Amino acid sequence: MQTVKQLLENKASSALIHVSPESSVFQALQLMAEKNVGAVLVMEEGAVVGVFSERDYARRVVLQGRTSAGTQVRDIMTSRVVYVTPIRWTSAWR
Repeated sequence: MQTVKQLLENKASSALIHVSPESSVFQALQLMAEKNVGAVLVMEEGAVVGVFSERDYARRVVLQGRTSAGTQVRDIMTSRVVYVTPIRWTSAWR
């Protein structure tokens, strides 16, 4: 089994794909399409504060009748995130 560090070393890019909580959902979706990913980290001042996924979009924008241009990521992101770093596991709980 590979460690997290080994998995990250094998990635084509080491850049984190992220948006700010103030970004519009539309901006986040554009970035996700450009990078061909289904989710992005939500970061504020270098810290993970949430994750925004296609599932968040479907359930909290489309099904609730909101607009992607008029909704901020902070309003619909998943804020309970557990993640690991190459060194240790961490969590972001709000």
